Amino acid sequence: MKRLFLLGAAPISAAFVLVACSDDGSTPRFDTPSSDAAVESSANLPDTAPPVSDAGSDVIVDAQAPFDGSDEPVVCNTQPCVTQLVGGGSHFCALLEDKTVRCWGSGYIAFGTYDGGTYTDKPTPIDMGLTGVVQLAAGNGTTCARFGDGSIGCWGSNQGNELGHEPPGSDYVPHDFAKITRDGIPLTGFRHVAVGSFGLVFAVKEDGTVWSWGDNGSLGLARSAEQGPYMAPGPATDLAGIQVRTAGGFSSSNYRSMAYAVAEDGRLYQWGNEAQLVKYPGIVPMPMAGLENVSSVSMIAANACAVANGKLMCWGNDGRLACSGVKDPIFEPLEIRTHGEGRAQQVSVSYSNVCVRKTNGTIECCGSDGYGQLATGVPNTATPNAGDPLQPLLSEAKGFSGHAVHVWVGARTVCALMQGGSVQCVGGNDQGGLGQGTIDQERHTTAVVVKFD
Repeated sequence: MKRLFLLGAAPISAAFVLVACSDDGSTPRFDTPSSDAAVESSANLPDTAPPVSDAGSDVIVDAQAPFDGSDEPVVCNTQPCVTQLVGGGSHFCALLEDKTVRCWGSGYIAFGTYDGGTYTDKPTPIDMGLTGVVQLAAGNGTTCARFGDGSIGCWGSNQGNELGHEPPGSDYVPHDFAKITRDGIPLTGFRHVAVGSFGLVFAVKEDGTVWSWGDNGSLGLARSAEQGPYMAPGPATDLAGIQVRTAGGFSSSNYRSMAYAVAEDGRLYQWGNEAQLVKYPGIVPMPMAGLENVSSVSMIAANACAVANGKLMCWGNDGRLACSGVKDPIFEPLEIRTHGEGRAQQVSVSYSNVCVRKTNGTIECCGSDGYGQLATGVPNTATPNAGDPLQPLLSEAKGFSGHAVHVWVGARTVCALMQGGSVQCVGGNDQGGLGQGTIDQERHTTAVVVKFD
């Protein structure tokens, strides 16, 4: 019998981020001209078409129906069946139909002390020993799981206190799974958890209040009235009065911050001091004009993309990682043209690539193809990452087969959850990201199915 599952998380994606150790001012700002602002190719502007006039009237109507950006149901027809896929910088985790969790990829910090605390990569998905999980969230080297009672537990990296330790602090050692607590008592009553690309974790309670923990050195936790670079779990008071669906971003005591929240009404709020991503830098969450019915957001420390009303919108420091076709910074969210049928539904951003999943189940990507991440499906014997220039325009990821319901972009590997419950991955396998039980240094331009057995 086929079983129907809804993805446990809203399709708002976080991406990994490698944070600089110090802020030396070298990161370009939006108001600083790019040193290499020459146009590589024509800008990737959206197709335009005249509005449709309603017959017999002067009213102009939208040519497209209202966009529904909600998660596509997963109908299990394979075993084991994956119902949700998340990932960080170099690891991936899958929530299975039986509410257990399997993870694979880079063994650095992200898996805790699994296998005696070694840092070896995990090319075969490993059982994390969890049961009763209803949702996963991941970013950088941290993964969190939400359980049926509304409690949350996290493991992996604690570089920005993403594990919610009391007293709060930062370290660079792997941590095993532990429940999120306050004053030593496990917290419950959460209906959603989201891990930002670095330093931020947001969780929404059943009563609609938002809690956060992590790195508040750049005031990314929406708790501006509190002091201290790292914070244990507590209410995100700056978001009071906003009905939040999910939130994310990045924040670092040694860098900058950009945080966002997607409201239940589909508006995108943002705050922080990263001038190249925040139009009006400051600690007060402000709605972004022109972005409505937002279904997905993903960002790193210099670039961001969102899906708004079925359109892919990108902005940031490097236009090639906004899929715009140019190196120049993109000061305002720019609509990026996708190809063929289907509308944009979910986006994932890394330092090397952007991939968008469309409503017809196809995937398009821009950025690096050094390890075959663009999934061209064309064999290539080139040395991985040898002088690989960023591909500044979206192209169809033909190397995936079947209908994708979610895509997640890692450092060198791209994985997609397919309708039916399987996972396909493409790109680099030097840390076991393809989930084949093997490690190699080759480019993989055609996706392979992750081996969970």
